[in-house]
Amino acid sequence: MFVVTNNPKVEEYMQKFNLQKYFTIIWVDGYTEDVLQKVRDLCHQGYNLLTHPLTGSIKPNQTPYKTVVLAKKANHQDSILIAENSYLKTLDLLKKRPRPEEVSLFLDDFAVIDLDFFKSFLLSQGLL
Repeated sequence: MFVVTNNPKVEEYMQKFNLQKYFTIIWVDGYTEDVLQKVRDLCHQGYNLLTHPLTGSIKPNQTPYKTVVLAKKANHQDSILIAENSYLKTLDLLKKRPRPEEVSLFLDDFAVIDLDFFKSFLLSQGLL
């Protein structure tokens, strides 16, 4: 399994609990849209989404962090469609409503929220 993220808290959590034995981390420099672009590209290369790219109630044009879990699988057509639509939706939202400057005041909060979604996935897989 692969974890695509730009969230330093997710990376720290994975190291703290030695999750590298289950996951390969793919670090992305940038914002949510950069992570989603990488996820889309990986889906085109045969990876399958294990978590949805647009989890949570925070719009992707508002949060700077995103973590998505993927696996290498043969049947990935749905993942391609979901990843493409998620990336395009994020770009459209950013075009209509750019990420507010105030986001920088709440980076830690956004990182914790994203980490909580990752922890929920771990729990659902029996890894916590």
